[in-house]
Amino acid sequence: MNLDHKLKVKILFLFIFAFFSITGVAFAKETSGNASGIISCPGGNSEKGELSFTAFMKDSPVYGSWEVVLDVSSDDKTSNGGYLASGKIDNKNYDLEGKETTSNICGMDKKANISIHGECGNNGKIQVRADSGWKGTFEGNIDCG
Repeated sequence: MNLDHKLKVKILFLFIFAFFSITGVAFAKETSGNASGIISCPGGNSEKGELSFTAFMKDSPVYGSWEVVLDVSSDDKTSNGGYLASGKIDNKNYDLEGKETTSNICGMDKKANISIHGECGNNGKIQVRADSGWKGTFEGNIDCG
């Protein structure tokens, strides 16, 4: 009879452990995607480009990375990229903040703060803005969950 009680306690412990493990995963949020669009420079010129990003959040903060690459026909692609360190993600929208670690687009070598805002889903609209003055408007398939 004592063995039966120990078995029940072990089963109850495993059930509670599994429940909290599942709820911990359920509350994690992530977003990622690829999109095409236009990058506008402070001087007025604009270029076609591609945005790719991924971000993950469990409680806080947000962790992630992003990159914008110009559509040019050379092997040496011009790009800006960096990390994401704060923001929010839900099933419909995301609002991400981060920093550039490389900055080659628009002839600027200034590392700027960056924001990425947009909608989840197919043909989601995305706005990218850098406090150095360049910005991008993109559209693509963005997964959020």
